[in-house]
Amino acid sequence: MSDASWFLHWDEVGVFDTNSTALGQPPLELMLAAGKHLANITASGVDGAPEGFEIWLLCGPGNNGGDGYVAAKVLDEGGFKVRILASHTSQKTGLAQAARDHARESEIPIHIWLGDDWDNHPPSVTGEGATIVAILIDALLGVGQCGAGAASRPRGAVGEVLMWTSDHFADGAPKVLACDLPTGFGSDLQLRAGLTLTFHEEKLGMRDSGGNYHDGLGQVIVAPLPFPSGITDVGIGDVMRYPRLDSEARKGDRGRVLVVGGGPYHGAPILAGMAAARMGADLIHVAMPSEAGKRVKWPIDLIPEEIPDEEILTGDSVSALVERMTTGRGVQALVIGPGLGRDEETLSAIRSLLTAAGEHDIPCVIDADAIYSLPPGEWPTGVVGVATPHGVEREGWLGEGDPAEIISRLVERGPARKWDLYSESAENAVIITTGDRDEIVGLGGRLSRASGGNPRMAMAGTGDLLAGSIGGLLACGMSPWAASRLSCYLLREAGRVAGEQLGPGMVASDLPQYLSGVLATALLIRD
Repeated sequence: MSDASWFLHWDEVGVFDTNSTALGQPPLELMLAAGKHLANITASGVDGAPEGFEIWLLCGPGNNGGDGYVAAKVLDEGGFKVRILASHTSQKTGLAQAARDHARESEIPIHIWLGDDWDNHPPSVTGEGATIVAILIDALLGVGQCGAGAASRPRGAVGEVLMWTSDHFADGAPKVLACDLPTGFGSDLQLRAGLTLTFHEEKLGMRDSGGNYHDGLGQVIVAPLPFPSGITDVGIGDVMRYPRLDSEARKGDRGRVLVVGGGPYHGAPILAGMAAARMGADLIHVAMPSEAGKRVKWPIDLIPEEIPDEEILTGDSVSALVERMTTGRGVQALVIGPGLGRDEETLSAIRSLLTAAGEHDIPCVIDADAIYSLPPGEWPTGVVGVATPHGVEREGWLGEGDPAEIISRLVERGPARKWDLYSESAENAVIITTGDRDEIVGLGGRLSRASGGNPRMAMAGTGDLLAGSIGGLLACGMSPWAASRLSCYLLREAGRVAGEQLGPGMVASDLPQYLSGVLATALLIRD
């Protein structure tokens, strides 16, 4: 069992499952463990039930349904009378289908929903001779696609099965045990559970902002899964949270990134911009003082953003940059710091831009020289995003302070909509300490590490690439926590692949194309 101790985003379930497979743990072992936990909790909850009772399981088409089929098999072997109500004729994954086939070998009754009724109707639970259902297990969707709330209202066959269930048990519902999360949690179509068995860790959205469980969950039990060591570190599974492409998207729908950098140095913001572009963001604007801009051979994929400053960034450019950030379709991510230098006028301008970004809810990547603009020992007020200091920069900013402790103060002094340990906003602030092994720290106990790559990645420019790639993923719609994890994985893997092909002559400008190649390869496991 891993030592993760944060409330998981529902999409992190897929991340951990995929990383577990990559680390050599067969996914079947996880499903068997989950199903056995489900069966054991069910068996312990039927004490005092009338003689001749049955246990019914609602099984959906995915791996949550697979957990249900495993539980049904275990319960059947334990002498319980079990009945399965399946929403679909088959499972979406080979793993879940194997669990379903295994359950069928025991001749457990399976009723299949055909769109308007069952292929063979389950027995009545009312009237003379009615079947007594002691426990109804909800293994339809679990965390599903959308998490909690109205958007998670089940549609199609799953929604129809839930409506049939509500009607069928209208005169007296049995105990409901939810597998991982009640299907349709937070919607008007949710079955209210008396007990929810969730796996590995609690999920975001199970509690309100005061830390209390939402109605409809009942008692909550967390069951461990046999994840291998290192499951919380970044890995190929982090690509599971990459936003899918929309075939009907228009230019700009995948987001705009504004990179503010340059002055003393002109290559750093270009590297950051190219990395952002390779993450799939649509439009990348790069703003740097004009003299630095003249020294650059501009890639055609980057849009030069003119500002009044000539030598270094000063307050003279702040209004123009804020206008770029906030007018029209604005920008969906700000990457600030690469190559800016540490002149006090520059640091003051950075503070102004970060303040504007916080006021307009524009996520930021604070990198390199911009780290020196931050308030000593504190996260910048109101800013959502990621800071990427190396060890020396972190010491100058935080001293001996623990990044986790620095971030945790946000919950006490910031607006709940930006900092809430129990909702998606728990992923809104991240500190990555870069080095031979990156340490990624977020709110609520989030801690991950990234290792591997190639020794040549100690060269100048890799930090700019990391900042740009995070910015590109933020613009595409990923949270700071998810974008940080995926970027750290992609950059390390790109360095490894490029190093194998280019050897010691690898330079930072080689890596953007490898970044996109590694992303494409990782997406093959998802799509």
